[in-house]
Amino acid sequence: MIDKIIFPYDFSKFSETAAKYVSDFSKMSAKYVVLVSVIEYEEFFTKVLFKENEIRRLKETMEERLAPVKEALEKSGFTVHTKIDFGIPYKVILSTAKTEKADLIVIGAQGRSATMEFLLGSTAINVLRHSTIPVMVVPNINLD
Repeated sequence: MIDKIIFPYDFSKFSETAAKYVSDFSKMSAKYVVLVSVIEYEEFFTKVLFKENEIRRLKETMEERLAPVKEALEKSGFTVHTKIDFGIPYKVILSTAKTEKADLIVIGAQGRSATMEFLLGSTAINVLRHSTIPVMVVPNINLD
C-alpha cells in the first residue's frame, strides 16, 4: 500500500507533468506527500558561499514558489510537507525518502532522447539506480 510519496519538484514542465500523476494517488490509498526542492550545492560550498540569513531567505523564497503546488496537492486530499535543502538533488531525494519512510518516489523525466541520461535526466537516473523503494518516472507527455 502506498501511503507516503516523495515528490521532487524543480519548477520545470517535467515536474508539472508529474504533479498530475501524484494527484491521482490521492484517489487510491496515499495520504501524504513530501514536496522536495533542492538548491544544488555541495554542503561545504553552501556554508562558504552563503551566510545564515541568505540561506533562510533562499528557503523562504522557495517556500513561496512551492506554495501553489502544495495548495493544489492539498486540494487533492493530501497532507503535504515541504522540504527545501541544499545539496546534490538525488542524494537529498533519497535521504528524504529514507528519513520519511516513504513508499514511493514520483519524479518527472526530461523528455525523449536516444540515451537514457538525456531521456530521464541525471537526477532521475541516479534516483532510479540508488533507491530502495519504488520510483515512478513520469515522461514529459501532454496531458491536456
